[in-house]
Amino acid sequence: MRSRLAHLLTLAIVALVPALGLLPGAATGAPPRHSSTLPLEDPSGARVIVKYKALGTLMRVLRASGAAGQGPHLAATLARRHGLALTDGRAIQADLQVVRGDKSVSSAVLAARLAADPDVEFAVPDYRRHALAVPNDPLYPALNPPVTCTTSSCPVNAGQWYLRPPDSTFISAIDAEDAWAVTTGSAGVVVADLDTGVRPDHPDLANKLFIPTAADKAAGFTGPFVGWNFISDPATANDGNGRDSDASDPGDWTTANECGSGQAAENSSWHGTQTAGLIGAQTGNAVGMASVGHDVMLMPLRVLGRCGGSDSDIIAAMEWAAGIAVPGVPPNPHPAKIINMSLGGSGTCSGTAYPSVISQIVAMGVTVVVAAGNDEGLPVGVPGNCAGVITVAAIRSVGTKVGFSSMGPEVAISAPGGNCVNTTGACLYPIVTTTNSGTTTPATNTYSDSGNPSLGTSFSTPLVAGTAALMLSANPSLTPAQVKTMLQSTVRTFPTTSAGATTTVPTCTVPTASSPTTDECICTTSTCGAGMLDAAAAVRAAAGIAVPTVSISTPPGSVTVGSTVVFTGNATAPSGLSIASYAWSITSGSSIAALGGAKNAASTMVTTSGTGSFTITLTVTDSSGATASASSTVNVNPPTGPSVSIVASHTTVAAGTPVSFDGSGSTATSPATVSSYAWTITSQSSAGLAQFTSSTNAPTATVSTAGNRSGSFTVQLKVTDSYGTSSSSTQTVTVTPLSPTASISPSATAVNVGDSVGFDGGSSTAPTGRTIAGYAWSITSGSNIASFSSSTTGPTATVVTSAAGTFTVMLTVTDSAGATAARSQAVTVNAVTPTGAGSTSGGGGGAMSPLWVLGVAVASAALMGTRRTGARQRAQAEGTHGR
Repeated sequence: MRSRLAHLLTLAIVALVPALGLLPGAATGAPPRHSSTLPLEDPSGARVIVKYKALGTLMRVLRASGAAGQGPHLAATLARRHGLALTDGRAIQADLQVVRGDKSVSSAVLAARLAADPDVEFAVPDYRRHALAVPNDPLYPALNPPVTCTTSSCPVNAGQWYLRPPDSTFISAIDAEDAWAVTTGSAGVVVADLDTGVRPDHPDLANKLFIPTAADKAAGFTGPFVGWNFISDPATANDGNGRDSDASDPGDWTTANECGSGQAAENSSWHGTQTAGLIGAQTGNAVGMASVGHDVMLMPLRVLGRCGGSDSDIIAAMEWAAGIAVPGVPPNPHPAKIINMSLGGSGTCSGTAYPSVISQIVAMGVTVVVAAGNDEGLPVGVPGNCAGVITVAAIRSVGTKVGFSSMGPEVAISAPGGNCVNTTGACLYPIVTTTNSGTTTPATNTYSDSGNPSLGTSFSTPLVAGTAALMLSANPSLTPAQVKTMLQSTVRTFPTTSAGATTTVPTCTVPTASSPTTDECICTTSTCGAGMLDAAAAVRAAAGIAVPTVSISTPPGSVTVGSTVVFTGNATAPSGLSIASYAWSITSGSSIAALGGAKNAASTMVTTSGTGSFTITLTVTDSSGATASASSTVNVNPPTGPSVSIVASHTTVAAGTPVSFDGSGSTATSPATVSSYAWTITSQSSAGLAQFTSSTNAPTATVSTAGNRSGSFTVQLKVTDSYGTSSSSTQTVTVTPLSPTASISPSATAVNVGDSVGFDGGSSTAPTGRTIAGYAWSITSGSNIASFSSSTTGPTATVVTSAAGTFTVMLTVTDSAGATAARSQAVTVNAVTPTGAGSTSGGGGGAMSPLWVLGVAVASAALMGTRRTGARQRAQAEGTHGR
């Protein structure tokens, strides 16, 4: 924890030292650099700044003695109370002094003990500070201005982005800088790197390896550094023999089919050199790169060679690294506190020898950090799925899972694994680390870059291992379980949206062997571990440095664009301290959201102007200078879709009639405006019935209808607003056919019973372009007194009458387009009364001529017979109706 005084002293040093030209680059105006040789702790022992309570017993006694003006010198009293060896340091204020301890306790532990005293307001470590906690290694900073590169060797414009404090671009950066403000590591903390070995002549690694002493050489360590090659098979080892004392990497190149049928040839990977550089490359030496564990020591052990390595060799190396005797190998003079294993394979842990050895070495206090694997979203492999290890998955710069990373519930934590984003050209965000340029045997020692990128969980894992080494440097008493718990409890939460991704990103799901999640996805705690590695928070926790806590009152998970969102921070300071400042910032999505309220108060507000998501971060600083941050992500949704209005000139028209549609009454929901219209005919009952004769992207549109079609069609209007939200509405129009004209010319409209009537429909006409294709005659009423005596499907027809009354004939014509029309004609049938019936001739009743009488009799008989027949038909009809 940084005290206010130490913070002010640091600022003074930062301002003064460059002016005196005491740091490299001061003369040229370059920023001052951190020197990793300055110790965090005072060499003489623990130092703590103690502030006494004004109303406490100690200060009341001091004031009563009259010695308050000289400042407090109360170390002896505190020593008696707590059973500690303490001496007075300098008095800072009337109630503030430095208390010194011996080397048996760290400043952090002593501060925690004294802070519990009832008369102490606060106690914080009196740490040493550096001018700037930024390495002077040239590959660390981002290039400004950036360079464009198309060659195979391309500088990394982003530099070692993954070590810096996180920001809106590099959300997953681990903040090693603030961890280095607590400790840069200890040479007493050894990290064993089980891999392909190392290039011991690399300028950033040579001074981080144990050089064999005379005793080491006598014990059998005849290689260039203390380590061991555990590869039993000489062909795999590729160095002319099997196990030996030289863990240098000779190269692991392979030829086609050497590692199995269909396996392509591969160049040497220099994999162990790369992982070792991330853990503990020499830092602050103005050469190459910076590592997480500046001052920790490396123990490279060779377990992987051509085509990989065997479980038995890996397990032997794990045991030896922890200090367990291995037959045929001299005892390890520098047992490791951390084992880094950027290796693995498919399968389950059960049924292997790993559980036994892991349980054994963890019980000895050794922390094991293992890569999840690069099986493109498949479940974690062996030994990452074994109990007792810390398994690491890979995340992109924006915090989402990298497509290549394995994942699942076995993952403990995630860390940057490098990502290119771009599919062509130089890789944008690789992991920079030590390597060699040789394609087979060693050549020039160099560094990976954008043209030759380092990508994978292999490089996420050493970032966690290096952080664990810093934690154990700050607090050597931590157990492996405590290391894991602190790493997980101090993580930063995963982003809940894909802000910063180039495409929509799904949420990660727990994979199976048959259903991998190969693409980038939004991490969950069941797939990518507890969260994103926060090296600074983990190291502070290990050192026992109390820091403030902060959270943001939960705002709505999503809002509508144009809304104002209020955020309230809830912060508490460690006992005896207070929250000194608040600082709000938009860390992602600044193009759609802006701070509309105070940036330095407990609450603020954000106004939204676009859709997507934004993340707001609150950083609080307590009165000792320690900080804590919390973030909240909010989705900003488009406004409700537009209201669509369609006004049609007609909803029913005759074929051939155009129809106009007006959508100008459509409106968008504020603050959106209508940005586009799109008209379409979504359905029509027959092809060619309707088509647009105007533009289809204007507020209005016109549709023509075919003159020879009928049915219905539906027009749809889709209205899109300025935020891309669309709504649609439809209008259906019925099209009636153009009909032919039916015409009937009767020969008479009144006839006598027994007469015939002719009907002529030949004058019927069809619409232009068509012809009359069919005639259909029918008697629609009076069928009991008239019937057809000719064809009923020609242009003419004849009806014969048989009784008095009225009958109606209808003609239905059909044209060549299938349209029909009908016409009816009524005809009256009169009864016939013979002339002179019932009279006598000759005025005197002369006798009739027998022939005349016979004729009348015959005619009467015929007439009566007809009438009787008609009467009988009527009776039958009435009888039927009555039934």
